[in-house]
Amino acid sequence: MKKIDYTSPEISEKAKALIDRDNEVMFGAHTRTREIPLVVDYARGARVVDIDGKNYLDFGAGFAVVGTGHCHLDVINAVNEQIRRLIHISGSDFYYEPQVELAEKLTIITPGDFKKRVYFGSSGAEAVEASVKIARHFTRRPCMVSFIGAFHGRTFAGMTMSGSKKIQRAHFSPLIPEVYHIPFPYCYRCVFNETYPKCIKKDFEGVPLVYCLSYLTDVIFERLTDPEDVALLLVEPIQGEGGYIVPPKEFLPALRKIADKYGIVLTFDEIQCGLGRTGKWFACDHVDTSPDVILIAKAIASGFPMSATVGKAELMDARVDPKAWRTGAHGSTFGGNPVICAAGLTSLKLLENGLIDNAARVGTFLKQKLTDLMNRHKIIGEVRGLGLMIGIELVRDKKTKEPFPTEVTEDGKNIKEVITGECFKRGLILYGAGISSVRMSPPLLITRDEAEEALRILDEVLTTVERQL
Repeated sequence: MKKIDYTSPEISEKAKALIDRDNEVMFGAHTRTREIPLVVDYARGARVVDIDGKNYLDFGAGFAVVGTGHCHLDVINAVNEQIRRLIHISGSDFYYEPQVELAEKLTIITPGDFKKRVYFGSSGAEAVEASVKIARHFTRRPCMVSFIGAFHGRTFAGMTMSGSKKIQRAHFSPLIPEVYHIPFPYCYRCVFNETYPKCIKKDFEGVPLVYCLSYLTDVIFERLTDPEDVALLLVEPIQGEGGYIVPPKEFLPALRKIADKYGIVLTFDEIQCGLGRTGKWFACDHVDTSPDVILIAKAIASGFPMSATVGKAELMDARVDPKAWRTGAHGSTFGGNPVICAAGLTSLKLLENGLIDNAARVGTFLKQKLTDLMNRHKIIGEVRGLGLMIGIELVRDKKTKEPFPTEVTEDGKNIKEVITGECFKRGLILYGAGISSVRMSPPLLITRDEAEEALRILDEVLTTVERQL
């Protein structure tokens, strides 16, 4: 393939000075990219301004974190008011209203018509850790199942359960034992060369079974481990870092049936796809399927560090079921911090009072316009997503679905870096995802005009790249 002529974005002297200072003191494992050398001064709504005064339209939202937009005034006011009353006292040991009120709200909006309990942490990875401990403690079983392409964080439980990139796991072994990874229904690139919906050839307990899940029931459970030794089934209802992959509608209901049959704790990682991003409170709401435990983070507090693990009361409270974890078995110094709870309560109110509906409305418009772009551009193989969680698959050949090679420029850049870099030069922040996809996850308050602005930039970038192919 002919190499693409691409030059990384310029870095001003002012920006370079801060980047150089950063390099001298910050740890070396962060994932910053030369193609998005963003040095931020301030941000508002869906806009970010760098230290040179350049304005960017943010279609990454800090990895889907600032769902209500950057620095929403309502969130700022709620935080300021709470800071004057109480900053910290440790919610693991004492009581205060913001933590209780936020937990009450989460038990209402999360799926499932049953009594629930809430554990607050400081990050999505901490919620994943909690889910592992909940499942193992309650079931007294050793084994767990996750999916290829999944990303669940970089703690030991997080990287063990992940199946995204080898760099996230390399040289940290031994990881947590008895974890099995199975294929996620990435229908565009099915590892079994099946075609949906023709791949549904049988059912499980009366529910249609997509072919890739038969690998769990017919291979893992028959050849590698007894399902009665499995504590946890952990899945992203829509894979995030894996490429914004939306599974078939039969997928989650079948997982629910499998978990019910064998007494496995079914946990949905909605850390990225939850809280209004898909046009509903949670992605699993689109298929009316409830997990035993749901993991929430990222957008819960509009950028303040928080996670929530919400599960059935019997799994999380020994007063309800003695098999649940007992007093002292888990906790967090900063989990449920009153200031962050105030931000969370306001964030949920903003989502409920219009932002979820906006995500559905503008997301539908954006996806349709991206589909139009796909029909005009030869390097878009697929547009997929729900609401304002949209993935764009980049291919070298649309008919054969041949992906781009790992390096498409003379200096070793991949196609995701080229597209995101060219967008950045033009004032649009986009992130890569999966093997060869880019993702759109803007703040949920974006307007139709802002969506059209992003589309114009992406159209121009695709045209520029395609001229060289």
